Amino acid sequence: MRVAVDAAPIRPGHAAGLEAFTYGLLTGMVADDSCDLRVNVLRGTLPEWRDQVPDARIAWTEVTQPLRSDNPTGQLLRRWTPRVMRDSRTVRTAVNAVRQRSVVRHTDVDVTLFPFHCAPIGSGMSVVVLHDLRHLGSDFHAPGYAAVVRENVARAAAIVVTWPHPYREALRLFPEAAERTVLIPTPTFQPAPERAHARPEPGLLVYPSSTAEHKNHITLLEAMALLPDCRLICPGPLVEPEASRLLARAAQPDLHGRVSFPGFVSLDELNDIYARADAVVVPSLWEAASGAMLEAFTWGLPVACADVEPLRDQLRFNRAEAAVFRGRDPQSLADAVRHLLDDRERYAAASRRANDRLAGRTWEATGRDYLDVLGWAARGRSGPVPRSPFAEAANDAATSRGDGS
Repeated sequence: MRVAVDAAPIRPGHAAGLEAFTYGLLTGMVADDSCDLRVNVLRGTLPEWRDQVPDARIAWTEVTQPLRSDNPTGQLLRRWTPRVMRDSRTVRTAVNAVRQRSVVRHTDVDVTLFPFHCAPIGSGMSVVVLHDLRHLGSDFHAPGYAAVVRENVARAAAIVVTWPHPYREALRLFPEAAERTVLIPTPTFQPAPERAHARPEPGLLVYPSSTAEHKNHITLLEAMALLPDCRLICPGPLVEPEASRLLARAAQPDLHGRVSFPGFVSLDELNDIYARADAVVVPSLWEAASGAMLEAFTWGLPVACADVEPLRDQLRFNRAEAAVFRGRDPQSLADAVRHLLDDRERYAAASRRANDRLAGRTWEATGRDYLDVLGWAARGRSGPVPRSPFAEAANDAATSRGDGS
């Protein structure tokens, strides 16, 4: 089967979880000899892609894409453009129209996979990956992105959703697409390496994430002002306009020297940070699923997280336990961290148990699940859409326990 993957919207070093997901999925798909992969990537980024997915069987095409928001000029514009304008339907329609002129369409493939749901998929036989639907909700509504998501769902031959919470949301919002919507959970993006040696530094908290506004770093920084014995490292892409605000707050006297934003780090550097961490804190107000939480489980690190629906759902799915706090309340967050560190071994043991849910999940198996769906689409969608055996087994186990996860 000839499969095209449009990874051009993803710039290495700037896309955090989406980037790690795409690296893993390409690795899993190309491991299947029946798959002939053609992958579009942003011009100038091919060395990074080949470094992460070094299989010589992938045919790469570099694509020029104008009006990017993840280069220096784009970051500056993001910093000074009001969000209501940046996320408007008029602006997104105009930007996407310009970008679509440079899109490379592979006419000699059976189906195209689009791993980023907020970029238009265009015409042709396609499968789109739907990571989360926050842009369609009231709290994070973005009319421009919401319109793209709705059009993508209408056009796609199949929709793949990565985690149970956004899957249920997709079925609720798009009941007409239920018969072509499938759940395919992924492995942990950056699991602890084998024989990893943890050497926790007391009071060192970690929150790996981009600085997108909904990641809610600002509440975490205000909580740090209430935790004078703790230090915090926040690795991840520095996304404007929030990055400048956070760096300025971290430089204030009550946080200076205790909070750092190193930006995007290599996998070795990230592993070194996790190995030193005393706990992981996830204040995000919305996720498909928190990669930081899953990574914490593989390291056996205790977790404190915001009491928001997607994270509660993730805890249920992994049969996990975390210290939860009110998402926008610094005092609640600080209290949760104190409780977590006072009872660290209990929460660390809970994380080690939670890791069992995904410990056997591989990118090769995930790739096979995707290829089944892609093949179904390429063959004209004959019969019911293939379902992931892993997702079905997890659902059966949850049903037998009665937890609904």
